[in-house]
Amino acid sequence: MAYVLEGRKGGTVRFEPYQTGIVDSESESYSSSVTSNPVENGADMNDHVNNAAGKLSISGVIIGGDSAVEALKEMRESRDILTYTGVTRMTNLVFTSLNFKRDYKNKDGASFSATLQQVKITSAEYVPMDGQQPMTSQDAGKSSNQQLAKTGNAGLNMVSSQQVSSSAAEQFSAAYNSYSSAAPLTRLTGGYDGLAF
Repeated sequence: MAYVLEGRKGGTVRFEPYQTGIVDSESESYSSSVTSNPVENGADMNDHVNNAAGKLSISGVIIGGDSAVEALKEMRESRDILTYTGVTRMTNLVFTSLNFKRDYKNKDGASFSATLQQVKITSAEYVPMDGQQPMTSQDAGKSSNQQLAKTGNAGLNMVSSQQVSSSAAEQFSAAYNSYSSAAPLTRLTGGYDGLAF
């Protein structure tokens, strides 16, 4: 039986008896924590369980050169996400420790041990609000809305091809330059909370 450690970026390392090596030990572990909240009568209320990520420990021997040693080191260095197939099969693993031991009995290889932990992979999601398309879909005339189709992406500035009359621009400017009596000029008290009584 071949034991295989396959990475998304770093390729594959196969442990085949009498050829490239062997995995002689596999150990899976799973743990959970339970919330504990004291209540008035002195007992604890337990109302939630958190499952920790699964862990896999493997050990074995590599023979026939350093290529498998270097491949395992590269997988760890590049933080590769791995799949292990042996007696146990686990996916979405990363190295948390990797050890090699060399001695005169195996001058062209090494014994090794590794601990791997499962990781959860998520992706960002978005929900368009009010049925409007996101800005990226509005760029370059991709929108069916005529006004939005005129809008183009200019870095952080949004520009529009719609013409604005000079009188409208003057009114816009005057709105910012004129005095407004709608807002209070001072707080009523030092601890003013925004509510007037």
